[in-house]
Amino acid sequence: MSKQMDSIGDELLALQNDEGKINPAEAVEWARTNVDSHLHAKLEWDDSVAGERYRIWQVRTLISVHIVDSEGARKFVSLSIDRKEGGYRPINEVLERIDLREVMLRDALAELERVQRKYQHLQELSEVWAARDKVSRRRRKPAVEIAAAD
Repeated sequence: MSKQMDSIGDELLALQNDEGKINPAEAVEWARTNVDSHLHAKLEWDDSVAGERYRIWQVRTLISVHIVDSEGARKFVSLSIDRKEGGYRPINEVLERIDLREVMLRDALAELERVQRKYQHLQELSEVWAARDKVSRRRRKPAVEIAAAD
């Protein structure tokens, strides 16, 4: 990569290997040696800060993997309203409160929308996307209309 890149995306695309893959470890190494790059500017180079962020990410992973029921389903959830300060709530408590259940449903639909954007090219999942769309539309209807539709 010798020419000046206009964006992080351009820089990352230029790092594709012969198979078309972008290797994150190689991208970090490239950014380390290209201090004027957009990518370098977006990465945390202070190891004490980056190390702490990584340990927090590790604990998040441990919560999702180790605090599960007998069937392996998570027992705690991170709601969007809690992410600024951090924290996980017991799913059973979230489901018992209408306001928190609504946040969880909104988060789930937003996550499904992101998954749809990622996998929209897979025609085999069109029924999944249709079901997500149906739930989203139902949520926008007044409660009286929903009751009449059932």
